[in-house]
Amino acid sequence: MPIEIPQRDRCAFCRYIEGEGQAAVVEQLDETLAFLNPRQYGIGALLVIPKRHAPTVLDLEKSELTAVMHHVHRLADALMKAFDPSGINIFQNNGISAGQTVPHYHVHVVPRYPGDPGDAVFHADQLEPTPMEERLRIAERIIPHLAPM
Repeated sequence: MPIEIPQRDRCAFCRYIEGEGQAAVVEQLDETLAFLNPRQYGIGALLVIPKRHAPTVLDLEKSELTAVMHHVHRLADALMKAFDPSGINIFQNNGISAGQTVPHYHVHVVPRYPGDPGDAVFHADQLEPTPMEERLRIAERIIPHLAPM
């Protein structure tokens, strides 16, 4: 049985890569892009995507998977320094039945704090989008903590 992927007229994440959509970018590397999740269910919640459109982990080249996870590691470190969370969720979903809502592979990197609702990460689509100005302010708190390349 094939993985059922969410259908969209045009991939929102590809629009971000092409500079057409509005995203609070934290860092862009050769093969990946990191930006604030439009719905901040945890302050500093980030998404890391490959620049090439690939719907699931099964569609990635090994080099892309390596690049994504390298970027996730960099961002987790920066989030620890910027926000001093007590934990970090790192996860991704493949297919509608697994909770995937955007048809472009992406990894969630979410700082967590005592008392956070544990299931918020799985119901983010039910939250209102965080205003862009606020996302940009959050990004500005993370960017100085990225290690030099």
